[in-house]
Amino acid sequence: MAMSGLIAVKAWQRSSEHGRNELERPESTWLFRMLAQSFVGPLVWLLRGACVRRCPGAAIVASLSLAVSIVLPQEAAAEERLRLTTLIAEIKARNPSVVASTQRVEAARLRIRRARALQDPWLESMIEDVPPRLRGGMPMVRIQASQMLPWFGKRDRMAEVAARESDGEAARASTTVLDLLAAGKRTYFQLLLNRDARAINREQRAIVETVVEVALARLRSGTGMHHDVLKMQTETSMQDDALIMLEADRREMTAMLNALLDRPAETVVADPEEAWSPTIPLDRSRLVAMAIEHRPEFREMKAMQETETAMAATARREYYPDLMVGALYNARMGGNDGLGAIVGLSLPIWIGSRQRLDVQAAETRARAVERDRAAMIAMVRAEIERQLSMVDTATRRLALLETEFVPRAQETLDSALAAFSSGTVDALALLDALRVLGTQRLGRIAIRVDREIAFVDLERTTGISIRENTP
Repeated sequence: MAMSGLIAVKAWQRSSEHGRNELERPESTWLFRMLAQSFVGPLVWLLRGACVRRCPGAAIVASLSLAVSIVLPQEAAAEERLRLTTLIAEIKARNPSVVASTQRVEAARLRIRRARALQDPWLESMIEDVPPRLRGGMPMVRIQASQMLPWFGKRDRMAEVAARESDGEAARASTTVLDLLAAGKRTYFQLLLNRDARAINREQRAIVETVVEVALARLRSGTGMHHDVLKMQTETSMQDDALIMLEADRREMTAMLNALLDRPAETVVADPEEAWSPTIPLDRSRLVAMAIEHRPEFREMKAMQETETAMAATARREYYPDLMVGALYNARMGGNDGLGAIVGLSLPIWIGSRQRLDVQAAETRARAVERDRAAMIAMVRAEIERQLSMVDTATRRLALLETEFVPRAQETLDSALAAFSSGTVDALALLDALRVLGTQRLGRIAIRVDREIAFVDLERTTGISIRENTP
């Protein structure tokens, strides 16, 4: 009974120490912690006394479970959570690549008006018969202005080419946004996995530290073994090492998230809140149709094909001549001035070696884009099949973990704790049960994250939010 009581007191002390450490965070709700700890301590003592009097064999289980429950709610309320919707909105608003792609679209649309513009006119000046004594003629100054006028419809065809190129630029901008959002979502869910992994690490460390105190008490009383203490202390060091690695991983992920948000790498990022996707029906054929309709790469290919078609039509217009019109003014020294007009046209006599080849090249590129589109459709089908398999596999494994593995691992740990308190098992058996439970709990959140990332990839493949477009 004394040993079970010691476990309860030490576990409460560990969790209280954890609460004090959390208070150092500026975003912590310190008033909630102080109020919670003000009544949790006496509650532990009351439960400990009742449990020791009535069920000494299970005292360690109840005490440790209560100690763990003290740690996790404090961790959940420690800071304001990062929201997925907020992250998506900030990436769209802050990321420099999003702004740059928008500016490129605006520049491409300006080229449409530019394509309709006429070429710059020519202004020429000429002086003849100067000086007069050389030829005996009358000196003259000629000023001439001319303008090239493309054949009817050429400027419209060139504007059509520019319009289709701007459509392609808009599709590439959408691709940039989707890639950035997908990267942000993946990092978000990896941070969520890291958050829960650190919480599990701290919870297990609190248990191990409490059991170390029990083992030390047994050793001092002559009923324990020194290797039990060493095993538990080694486990504490291993938990510390794992936490160091988790914190390093979090630092890398927050730096990546800050880069997506165009913020300094050291900017503090709150832990994310849970944002699990609901279970919705996923129809393979419908997803492929959605990808063909909404994925920006397909829109870009369509724009490329239409651009080549418009370029072929523009090249066919080059079969016709362009017109040159102009006016001139002759100023004669000592004679009458005169006005004149100029009308000319280009002679497309090299159609076979120039314009017709331009048409053939544009038509060939259009057919090549069509084949590229067919290849991408086949690749999209494969990607959707792979991602559906990942979602389905994760869903089934998650159900198995929640209904079988985690409950059994919890029962095993509870049994090991009770047996350890009565001295029927050693520290190695308790550590094994603790590690199994931690592995299963971490596996559960890891599979959830894998499912969410597969869902993110599926939405990136289709180019549209599946949750918002599934009845």
